Amino acid sequence: MKSCLISLVKKTVSVFSENEMEIYSGYAALYILMSLVPLVMLVISAGMILSAFSAEDVCGFLYRLLPNVPEVQEMMENIVTNLLQQSGRTVVSISAVTTLWSASNGLSAIQAGLEKIRGTRRPSFKGKPRALLFTVLYVLLIPALLVFQILRSSVESLLNSLFTALHLDPLISKIPQFMGLSSLIVLAASILIIVLTYTWLPAGRKTLKSQLPGAVSSCVFCTAFTLGFSWFIPRFWKASSIYGSLAAVFLTAMWLNIMITILFYGAALNRALEDKNT
Repeated sequence: MKSCLISLVKKTVSVFSENEMEIYSGYAALYILMSLVPLVMLVISAGMILSAFSAEDVCGFLYRLLPNVPEVQEMMENIVTNLLQQSGRTVVSISAVTTLWSASNGLSAIQAGLEKIRGTRRPSFKGKPRALLFTVLYVLLIPALLVFQILRSSVESLLNSLFTALHLDPLISKIPQFMGLSSLIVLAASILIIVLTYTWLPAGRKTLKSQLPGAVSSCVFCTAFTLGFSWFIPRFWKASSIYGSLAAVFLTAMWLNIMITILFYGAALNRALEDKNT
């Protein structure tokens, strides 16, 4: 069992390195960082359609996705606040739609990397629509989860009233525990979107089940890395004293690059398992 696990790890690392995924990770991180403001603008525009969000609502949710580093959170708060203070929602929405193409460049880079690992390739004019579609899916996912978070107290009150009316008093004490599973719901949604990304974004047909191991591994390692990053940076690395006002940009770029690297390692794991079973 141990030898099989070691062999699988070596094969995964081999697939990653042989396909030069470090280059694709860098490309994707650069494109996503360049389109950070358009992406946030798209999220806010989608949020305006789904519900009325305040800057605190948006920032509070994004803080759960980003590392808990003061410089990064302050930069994101400034971006969100400035975008919400634009002269008109219509202007923001139109600007967001016009930047959709550039915001999808990061997904196009990830698409190219996944296709390199999978050994398939489609013409760019056919791959770009899928990258655009997945950009929209990612953008809509955040406001949808944000709605769930905002409505959490309302759902809790509704369940409380319902169980009281049905005389199910023992279940009332379980409501806070049930609602506390919101983090698990976010985790499940993250795994689902990664599975869909592995399955449908690159060329070549694969089953959802075959892409699940890499998706789960990527999600677990991304969560662990973000927690470790959030703990390490504020305590042991005074980035502000080295990079000054650019500290937030540098830290965000470094975090993004490693997160995308982990995503590609998950795809490499799926390829290693596929080669093992053939």
